[in-house]
Parts: sequence; structure tokens; C-alpha cells
Amino acid sequence: MKNYILVLCLAVLFIACTKDEKQESKNIYKEEIKTVFAVLPKQKDENTNRVFNATASSNHQIKLSFKVQGNITYLKSKIGDEVKKADLIAKLDSKPYELKVSQVNYALSEAKASTQNAKSNYERVKKLYVNQNASASDIDNAKASFNAASAKVQNIKKELEYLKLQLSYTKLYAPQNAYISLKYVQENENISAGTPIVLLSDKVVDEVIVQVPESYINKLKKDDNVKVVFDSLDKNRVFSAKISEVSKFASDATKTYKVVVKLINSSKLIRSGMSASVFFKDVNSFKKGIFYIPSNSVLNDKSGYFVYLLQKDNNNYLIKKQSVEVGKLRKKGYEIISGLDSNSLVLKAGMSEVYENMRVQISNLDDLGK
Repeated sequence: MKNYILVLCLAVLFIACTKDEKQESKNIYKEEIKTVFAVLPKQKDENTNRVFNATASSNHQIKLSFKVQGNITYLKSKIGDEVKKADLIAKLDSKPYELKVSQVNYALSEAKASTQNAKSNYERVKKLYVNQNASASDIDNAKASFNAASAKVQNIKKELEYLKLQLSYTKLYAPQNAYISLKYVQENENISAGTPIVLLSDKVVDEVIVQVPESYINKLKKDDNVKVVFDSLDKNRVFSAKISEVSKFASDATKTYKVVVKLINSSKLIRSGMSASVFFKDVNSFKKGIFYIPSNSVLNDKSGYFVYLLQKDNNNYLIKKQSVEVGKLRKKGYEIISGLDSNSLVLKAGMSEVYENMRVQISNLDDLGK
């Protein structure tokens, strides 16, 4: 009887232990179903833009200057004034030039009188020579004197023409309808020939000048479409434009290249010198199959870069290691050039807590639209 009771107790104990082990095994299995967060790769935007600071500039800007030196007696224009073609901009003191014209006019009168006398003498000597009352040398000398006097008259006429031209240069006129953008001098200043007086700009400012670094200049070409926004105007107002010039040489000071952008539809509100932002489309930014994923989702080892993918397995997901080719690290994350597609479920965080073929659950599937 005792033996029977002992066997019965051992059987009950064995069954209880077996149940406990099974329950413990189930608990361990449940603990291994870790909850994780996933992320879907975002395709790189084909409309990515590069933005550079720029300055509005008139299509035609002219530095007006006098062709002669002198003292400025008239310069009433102010910066911002509108001028029309042929308007008087500035005048120099013309008295020194008028005096020279007067002196040369007097010299011309004397030369003409001398020429007339030489001509009369030449005509007289010719008659004497015909009557054999003058020698051949006499007529040659008379003719030479007449020719010399005539040449002197022509030279003085040219000098007078030049002086009158210089006199006309003492007045400076607007060559076109424009605005006064800058004034370089003031009234009563003595200036030399070629000294800038004012800067004239077109009434419509339709160009923007931008300096582009060497790392980007080869991505631009003439007639590329760009967008321009002016800092002082409505930020929502975007001006369409085209690249009209691309410099082949870098600036010695900034080591950047000058690019001229032509506005398709300008505005009277745009003034020369206004700050602007030019949006160049990055033509190399979009390639089919390039994606962004968070930088902390990308790992590397001796084999290279990789991510953890979440592969469907019945009601759960399995962790799978996936090698990827990465591009540049941007604010949005790493560029993934190959190894992923738009439907790849990538482990977002907690990479150190998972391993290959580990079974997990995804808590944010609804947010991902899965």
C-alpha cells in the first residue's frame, strides 16, 4: 500500500513539473515577440532645388562720364530720379573751351586772309611769267606759298572742328530712358576725362546676378528654368526665369562663377541691388530607386552598410539583414542608392536589441498604411 502511494505521488509530481515547464516555455516564447517600430523608405524628391543668394541687376547699366576734363557746374539729378533720353544730366565749365574755339577762329581768319594774299600773288606772278617778266622760280615760289597757306587753312579748320567737338563734350546727356542708380561726384568738383559721373539703370530691372560655387557650376547651362524670390517682396510671389549667361571663369576673390538669370516677367517693384534667392533645380538629384531612410536605421560592419528589414511571417515579422548602398547623409537621412524599394519595411530603431531571424511585432503598421 505504501509503495502504491509513493508511486502515485511521484506521478503527480512529474505531471506538475511537466506542466510548469510547458508554461515556462510558453512564457519565454511570448517574451521573445518584441514590439518594434518600422519605417518606409521615402523616394527622393525629383523637384529638389538648390538655393543661392543673388542680387537684382539692370539689364543695361551705363556709367556716364565726360570725355573732357573740367569743373562741374551743373549736376542736379538725385539717386532714384527718372530721366528721359536726351535729358541734360550734367555740365562742365565751358569757358576754357569757348576761349580756345575763339582763338582758333581768329587764327583761321588770319590764315584765310594770308591764303587770299598768296593766291593773288600767285595769279599776278603767272601773268608776269606769261609776259616773260618773271622767272620760273618766281612762279614756283608763288605757287608754293599759295599751297602752304591753303594747307594751313585746312589744318586750322580741323583743329577748330576738334575744339568745337570738345566744347560739345562739356554737356552730358542721357542716352536712354532710365533711372539714376548712383552718383559718383557732386557739383563744383574738378574731374578728369573718363571720371564716372552717374550710373544709369534700365527702368525695368529684369536680371539677377548669382555667384555659384565650382561644385555646382557644371550642373547649370544656358536656358535652364529657375525660380526667383525677392526678400523684400511678397515671399509667396515666385518669378519664373531662365539662365542667360554662365561664366567660364571664377572670381579671383570669391572663387565662384557668375551666373546671370533673366526674369521672364519682371515687376516695377524690383529695384537694382535688391536681394533675392534663386532656386536651381538639382538635375542630378532624382534617380529612380533612390530613397531616404533615417540615419539611425543604417548600420555598418566589415561587409559594408546594412539595414534590418521586417519580413512577414504568419502573424508576426522576422528580422532580416539587408545590405544597402548608401549615398550622401542629408537632413532627411541617408540616401539609399540600392537595396531597398518603396515597400521595404525597415527597422526604425533598437537595432542593438534584435538579431537575424528574430520574430517581432510592428506597432505602427496602421501609421504606415499597412
